[in-house]
Amino acid sequence: MIKLFQPPPAFNAANPSPFCIKLEVLLKMADIPYEIIVESDPRNGPTGKIPFIEVDGALMGDSGLIQNFLEAEKGANFHTGLSETDKAISLAFTRLIEEHTYLVLLYSRWFEDANWPIIRDLFFGAVPIPLRWFVPNMIRKKVKAGMVGHGIARLPRSSIYQIGSDNLAALAAFVGDKPFAFGEAPTALDATLYGLLSGIIDADFDTPLKHAAVQHPNLVAHTARMRAKYFPELT
Repeated sequence: MIKLFQPPPAFNAANPSPFCIKLEVLLKMADIPYEIIVESDPRNGPTGKIPFIEVDGALMGDSGLIQNFLEAEKGANFHTGLSETDKAISLAFTRLIEEHTYLVLLYSRWFEDANWPIIRDLFFGAVPIPLRWFVPNMIRKKVKAGMVGHGIARLPRSSIYQIGSDNLAALAAFVGDKPFAFGEAPTALDATLYGLLSGIIDADFDTPLKHAAVQHPNLVAHTARMRAKYFPELT
């Protein structure tokens, strides 16, 4: 059985990490048995990030690589019924979500002083004193430096949230009035989209990004639909 290493649920969502939500949905979508191992320290993973899995004693990180593994080795098909053009669109929107919009979500949690105490207490509340006095701020500075290095955190706050708003509008326009991204059945893109939207809409953070998301009723409905299908215990 696959062991899935991830933090416990938080922020009124299945997980504080959109990537953990995505991966757990993919496992449920493919009906692959798994066991959750609570793990909050990304340093214990093979890529230094969460989530990661253990299969036959070997560790594997990165939700995208794990998705490829599930398709190649476990017979999963997360693109049933999709054309090659659809698959290309799915990949493009996945990149939009994970390589761009996610950074705005990260900004809203780690840069905003009003939200930082929530993040600090969740991830570092169990760190013993005196480490708790300085480790959280060290990690926060590291996250900030990484986003400055990427470039997005060099922009004005209003521009960062405008990027997030524009991306959400594009996603809403694509989903339209369909139950799921490509029609009647969920695909990999829905798992990725739900991970992002749950982290924005379900999570109890009052940010411009959340205000932008809830302006799109179809994104709110998609989030509720995916939650009811894959995490009914949260409804």
